Amino acid sequence: MSTTESRLSALIDEHLDLGHAPDFDMAFGDAGVSSLDCVAFVKLVTKEFAVEISPEEWMGLRSLRGLAAHIDAAT
Repeated sequence: MSTTESRLSALIDEHLDLGHAPDFDMAFGDAGVSSLDCVAFVKLVTKEFAVEISPEEWMGLRSLRGLAAHIDAAT
């Protein structure tokens, strides 16, 4: 697990109630997170990692692993 993935996992554990360990290859829609929680999580991620993620970019990200790769590419 990369450093970015570890940090994302910690944020998920702290701020989202998944009821299970995050699967970094699972599609966001399959994770059982409400759209409101998802928006709040994106805001948290952009602040934590000091990156911008546009709505279009977010829609193109298919999984937590894709999000981690996007963050790594932007930093």
